[in-house]
Amino acid sequence: MAKKLVLLTYTPRSLDEEEYAKFIREIDYPAFRQNPHIIDYSCWRVAESVQGKETFTHFDLMAVDDLANWQKIVGDPVVGGNVERWTRDWSKYGPDHADQAENLGISFCERYWG
Repeated sequence: MAKKLVLLTYTPRSLDEEEYAKFIREIDYPAFRQNPHIIDYSCWRVAESVQGKETFTHFDLMAVDDLANWQKIVGDPVVGGNVERWTRDWSKYGPDHADQAENLGISFCERYWG
């Protein structure tokens, strides 16, 4: 089965980039990468907005074996705990915000082959 991509877009609250990079390396990457349905996971920061139109400053690329396994991924206690921690410590609006999509956009993506 061809891999699929989950695109996660967000703008964290005001942060120290070095501290956030340490969190990504030491906590975030290991938590997601231990899940057997996640083929690859990487975090990115927009270094320069050429047109100034992005609605986010950061994004994560998560290659998964099958989008149908999404509930198994988010149901993984290690992944779920990491998402809760990230939402509490880093998300723009925090865990009590009424619309969590404003903290983290989640899009399922399919690649054009050719």
